[in-house]
Amino acid sequence: MISTTVRRLAAFLAVCVLAVLPATAGSASAAASTPAARPSAAPHGRTTFGIQPSGAKKPDQRPNLSYSVTPGAALRDHIAVWNYGTKPITLRLYGGDAFITADGGFDVLAAGKKSTAVGSWVKLGKGKVTVPRRSRVIVPLTLTVPRSATPGDHAGGIVASLSATRTDAKGNKVRVDQRVGARIYLRVSGKLTPRLAVDGPHTDYHGTLNPFGTGSATVTYTVRNTGNVRLGARQVLRVSDLFGGGATVRGPRDIAELLPGSALTFTASATGVLPTVRDTATVTVDPVPVRGDVPPPVRPRVTAAAGFWAVPWTVLGLVLILLTAVTVNLVRRRRRRRGAGAANRRPAPAGPSRAPAGRATAMTAGLVAAAMVLVGAPSARAADAGQLTVSPAHGSDTQPITLTASAPCPTGTSNVIARVAGAGFPRGGQIVVGNAPVATYPKAPGGGSSIPLIYTMRDYATTAGFHTLRGTYTFTLTCLKGAFSRTGLGDFTGSLRFASGKAYRDGTKAEVSAAAGASSQPSASGGQGGPGASAAPGGAASGSGGAAPATPPNGSGAPNGAAGLTKTVAEAPVQHSNTMLIAFSSVGFVVAFLALLVGAVFWMRGRRARTVQSASGD
Repeated sequence: MISTTVRRLAAFLAVCVLAVLPATAGSASAAASTPAARPSAAPHGRTTFGIQPSGAKKPDQRPNLSYSVTPGAALRDHIAVWNYGTKPITLRLYGGDAFITADGGFDVLAAGKKSTAVGSWVKLGKGKVTVPRRSRVIVPLTLTVPRSATPGDHAGGIVASLSATRTDAKGNKVRVDQRVGARIYLRVSGKLTPRLAVDGPHTDYHGTLNPFGTGSATVTYTVRNTGNVRLGARQVLRVSDLFGGGATVRGPRDIAELLPGSALTFTASATGVLPTVRDTATVTVDPVPVRGDVPPPVRPRVTAAAGFWAVPWTVLGLVLILLTAVTVNLVRRRRRRRGAGAANRRPAPAGPSRAPAGRATAMTAGLVAAAMVLVGAPSARAADAGQLTVSPAHGSDTQPITLTASAPCPTGTSNVIARVAGAGFPRGGQIVVGNAPVATYPKAPGGGSSIPLIYTMRDYATTAGFHTLRGTYTFTLTCLKGAFSRTGLGDFTGSLRFASGKAYRDGTKAEVSAAAGASSQPSASGGQGGPGASAAPGGAASGSGGAAPATPPNGSGAPNGAAGLTKTVAEAPVQHSNTMLIAFSSVGFVVAFLALLVGAVFWMRGRRARTVQSASGD
């Protein structure tokens, strides 16, 4: 039995050996028949080289070739070309005009493209240079500025190029051009005009099937440098609905450098867009000097706003379905009643003559009830809670503004909303701070909220459709009981006044000081009319203090002496006008009116049917 097992095992091993030997031979022959991969046709393989500004004998530490010249000037300079590899290389040198790529990068025209500015003004001592291994070569250059050169910034570069032919993985010959360059910044003397412009924005709204949900939007716009100075820019994009609420915007990035005549196109996405039929996208671009450059004296802010359609199609579809169902139901009921009346028609001496009167009475009752609902609806009023301090106390229409309340909001306050009213703005005021939790904003030393406005007065005026600010503009900060409450617990008011041109001053302090000086009689609270008799609780200390996060860029805080201002008591309660709540309330009143009207029609038709049935029974 053991011998039988041994023979079986030997036979199995022999079969395995026979199976392996042909496969091994086949693999060896295949490997032997495969030709060896040919080396790259590029003579230098991976080559590393560079270029930088230089003196006549050795390189220097300049980051670029930067000059300030007059038209017709000529200057001489040098560049150093480096070879960091282990073999000598031959490089081609040329000058070219600079441009900004689509993603905001700095680039120079290729050798085959003609330059018309800085690239054509540069003459190099050598068009080709051979650099030994691990060494450098210094090349002289001459830059001649034509007398017709326009004032402002001109940009270009000097490029070192290495061209080689290589073979890719499929055996195809590919020409590879490696380039490095040194930037040239040239400023020609004359009048400097730093100016940016915004084309657009253009917005595409993407809706949602949820009737109570929000959609998204894609905003596209272009920033152009229409001046003659290279600039950077900080950008802010805001998407707002009809009621002043804002969406969440992703991007856009800041602009590091934009050459004169260049343009960059940006695309940003916004989520949480409330479809209110007509929404608005606003782009604000603040020009800033390029890093390392001398800032120009004036850099005007650019704001562009455009409306877009955000139609709640799902809501409209549901309303249409509801109206269709109600109409079909009314038509069917009317046809059934007509059929029953024709079958049982009998003379009714008094009934028909009184039907028109009954119909008119029902309609009148419905209208009177609806009018009572509209007239008797309680209007949300808020008492005067204190003052708003505008900081800085003196400034321009392009300067950021911070509103600081003289005291905390009354107990029970959950949200706050602020608006501005005055010449050019809507009668009910324009919202400048959307309905937001009061805890969002930092506290001032006096305990009141310190609220920085996102935009400037010029921006708000542009959004409202006018450009000239004049007279007094009043800010009202309303403390709300809840996000959707119509109950205003208190109002803080303050103002600023544009006396001339684009400059303003704090109108709140001027009004209170004038009132204090004009009267020495005791105030309504029993104190004297002097400035220090009735200070707000805790006082509104001067300087930035606890409101440091909201301090404007110029470093100015709240106006000095704000703690000593007396509180002005209004003769009548201030009308609270929350645009969003008023809109929802108006819609509710309209729905209530329609419900009353439909109820009156049904009641009238039911009474008429009962009259016909009673006449038939007689």
